[in-house]
Amino acid sequence: MSARVTDPAIKYQAQIDLRERNSSHTLLHELAVASGEPNLSVLEVGCSSGYLGASLTAKGHRVTGVEPDPASAEAAASVLAEVWIGGLDTYLDAHPDARFDVLLFGDVLEHMVEPADALRRSLAHLRPGGSVVVSLPNITHGSVRAMLLEGRFTYQDRGILDRTHLRFFSRTGIAQLMADAGLALERLHEVGQPIDIVGREYEMQLSREMITAVELLDDDDSRHAFQYVLLARPSALPHGQLLAANVAVPSEPAVPRPHIAGKGSWRRKLQARLFRMILKSLSERRFRGR
Repeated sequence: MSARVTDPAIKYQAQIDLRERNSSHTLLHELAVASGEPNLSVLEVGCSSGYLGASLTAKGHRVTGVEPDPASAEAAASVLAEVWIGGLDTYLDAHPDARFDVLLFGDVLEHMVEPADALRRSLAHLRPGGSVVVSLPNITHGSVRAMLLEGRFTYQDRGILDRTHLRFFSRTGIAQLMADAGLALERLHEVGQPIDIVGREYEMQLSREMITAVELLDDDDSRHAFQYVLLARPSALPHGQLLAANVAVPSEPAVPRPHIAGKGSWRRKLQARLFRMILKSLSERRFRGR
């Protein structure tokens, strides 16, 4: 995660270090310029104060920002080529002929009522051969799983359970969203963050027992995927084929995943044994507390 910048008037902002690959901002930047073409025209939806777009502008690309928050838009206007104060629909209505090489949605689709509709409508403004670059939080991160094991689903001011999030996505849900929008996944990256670190960063008040339970029971290693960052392009495949293709795209961790040693049946036996010990400990604790 990139370091946040504190400004009480602007909620979403950060300092970007492009040398830090385990960051959605770095990965968004890399995927936006993946074509290697100079002077790209980028539409950044939900540009906030322009901190991400500024990293692209510094490389010679032209970034148009769309931002509904006036304070954030004012800040972005000082670093981006153009900023529209308002929502995506009003921008597209006012600029029917606008065309871009890259459509950039950095942690914004989860704030929309109908994100697939927003993507579909935006594609009419994508130049041939252009790309769509997206980052989304992973609702199945281990911190959320641990919270659910405690019988809680508590919204926060930031993070995966940001109280302004309207939609939630898993790895499979992202494949579905892209297929619904007529987009084929080409690259998919994971921003990894350990469960305990996320729990502390966002004050989720997770118990050590539940964190351990999630660590032991996850077989697909998705528990550490804090965000997914992707590149996609329009596709003419039928929806069913497109969905299957999107599901099959492997996710690439930005940094190596932590693993429990061992695989296969040996690992499963160890997991089951340790989990029984945890359950016994929890049971005894609750019995003593009565």
